[in-house]
Amino acid sequence: MAKTMIASLIAALMFSGCGVGSVVALPFKAAGAAVNVVAPDVVGDTISGVGDVADTVIPF
Repeated sequence: MAKTMIASLIAALMFSGCGVGSVVALPFKAAGAAVNVVAPDVVGDTISGVGDVADTVIPF
């Protein structure tokens, strides 16, 4: 019974996502937006792009 409950919990977390990728990407996206104010857009967009890649690559 306990094994079934633990397996169900793990499966639910895997398929629902816990937002780790979004949390990792957030500082890059915020820094990219801030850099866009003082630097050319290409620099800020590149920093934001790193956040987008991190969000895509981290599966949970």
